[in-house]
Amino acid sequence: MLLGGFPGADYEQLLMNLIDDSAVDNRHCFDLCYAENLRNPAKPIWLKLKPGSGIEFCELVADLLRRLQLHLDAEEVVQRILRKQDQDEKIADYLSLLSAHVAMDGTFTHPVLINLLIHHASDNVPLIYGRDLSWESLFGAVNYQTEQGSVFSHHHLLEPGLVREANGGFLILPLEELLADPDLWFKLRNALETGFLDWVPSKESQGLTPLFQPEASPLQLRLILVGNTLHIAEFAALDPDMAERVFLRTDLVSELSVQEDFPLFLGMLRGLCDRLGIADLDQSAMLAVARFACRLCEHQQLLSIEEPPLAGLLQLAACIAKEEQAHCLTGDHIQTALTEQEYRLNYVVEQSDQGIVDGQIMLQTRGEVVGQINGLSVIQIMGHPYDFGEPVRLTATVHMGDGDVADIERKAELAGHIHAKAMMIIHGYLSTQFGAENPSPLSANLVFEQSYHEIDGDSAALTGLCALLSALALQPIRQCYAVTGAVDQFGNVQPVGGLNEKIEGFFRVCSIQGLTGEQGVLIPASNQLQLILSDEVRQAVAEGRFHIYAVKHVTEAVELLTGCVAGDLDDEQSLFGRIQLRLDELSGPPSGQLGLFGSLLRRLLK
Repeated sequence: MLLGGFPGADYEQLLMNLIDDSAVDNRHCFDLCYAENLRNPAKPIWLKLKPGSGIEFCELVADLLRRLQLHLDAEEVVQRILRKQDQDEKIADYLSLLSAHVAMDGTFTHPVLINLLIHHASDNVPLIYGRDLSWESLFGAVNYQTEQGSVFSHHHLLEPGLVREANGGFLILPLEELLADPDLWFKLRNALETGFLDWVPSKESQGLTPLFQPEASPLQLRLILVGNTLHIAEFAALDPDMAERVFLRTDLVSELSVQEDFPLFLGMLRGLCDRLGIADLDQSAMLAVARFACRLCEHQQLLSIEEPPLAGLLQLAACIAKEEQAHCLTGDHIQTALTEQEYRLNYVVEQSDQGIVDGQIMLQTRGEVVGQINGLSVIQIMGHPYDFGEPVRLTATVHMGDGDVADIERKAELAGHIHAKAMMIIHGYLSTQFGAENPSPLSANLVFEQSYHEIDGDSAALTGLCALLSALALQPIRQCYAVTGAVDQFGNVQPVGGLNEKIEGFFRVCSIQGLTGEQGVLIPASNQLQLILSDEVRQAVAEGRFHIYAVKHVTEAVELLTGCVAGDLDDEQSLFGRIQLRLDELSGPPSGQLGLFGSLLRRLLK
């Protein structure tokens, strides 16, 4: 079985709960012991016993040996053993050989005849989760002794390993550990295919006693491989036949629906609190945690069930409640915990804001400028768990050329492939909108000012397109706005990620420079379900001190930004009409036409 999950998933606890609930029987379980091979002591043999009978079997065999050595009647003990082991032929053969061996005064390599490797003390099915895997821990090992310069081993020096311990039950292995040592997987795969696990040591351990070769033991278990999507993809590349070998595959969901699964989410919270020893949550605390879970999903109708962030928040809130000697967690405790978490992690944000305070980062939140616009970005620092929004200034300039849009970030090798694709889409939209009949005589430069690190993504496509339209029309953009959104070649605005952090980042800058009541952000209309903003921003929006505008098309965005109607290409009072007129003037009169006056005349006659 292959179980796909997500980072932080508690696969062990989850599978234990699922298997307990499914009431799996133990009919495939068995005790396993090794005994000296009375025909060849260098090749110990296995004996398969009924589950839970291993200790009694060892005691009966010891009693049998004592009777044989004292020349007493041992038939009753033999029959008793066979009855308890359902007349197993291999056990019967071993007892017969043992009787003959003692009768011939044969010797033994060890005074204790049986090494009980695996014993099931209860009726529960084995459920083993493998960690820190190595060849020996997974497949067992043959240990050795040294005496008078010689190295030897016997059946009591065998260690079973996790695979044998899981016989008849379930073995859960993380894919990331198998990927770290692929030899483990191929050894295990061969054992599962043949139904037997040998004692061949790892390459590093070979050569000590090559003549000592215990018999390969029977193998009957259910293997469950667990890992996230990336691990599964790497594992499929490691073993291309994996898909054919997986009997059952399923994926864990990390999200629940607010409308359909809210009671289930609350039950999960109560169970998490019970495991963590946390006091009960009142209604306000449950709603606060639910809102935090929605924020983790970046969706108003989805709840994250990833335990690490939820457990961390609850534990911190519980400490706050304990200091206040409160009997249950409230929404205020949750909010205080969130505030403390943010305070501990936002030093990088404070450093970023200091550049605004000092005037070293040139961002305007007031006035109007041609070809300059505020974009929204999310900063992710490797090794740091705190992502935050940081506005960025995009500028566009136009000049005589061949209609190309020069992406300076790309030319400076500071942009990724998705960003390059977004710039090509911008070029496609402009070419279709204004260059359908004649090539554009203007080229443009687009740049992220004061950006010194690599950028990627298409969330600045709408921002860049609006800046270019402003530069082409010589129409200033209101600097009280910031913009995010992707676009297609037809100007439709498409959703982006990191929306809440982006909005909060621009609000933070506006607060530093002073809120005027006009400032706000333009976001894709399709992103509205992702809005789960901080209380500070929500209050500012409710009071009209900050604004959020949802747009579906670039024309809506550019009209808000410039205060000018986009209009038609033939309307010279509109933004698009002014752009087209400028391009026509720079292109010169087409062959056989009357130049600019002829162009105007044609428009009047239409």
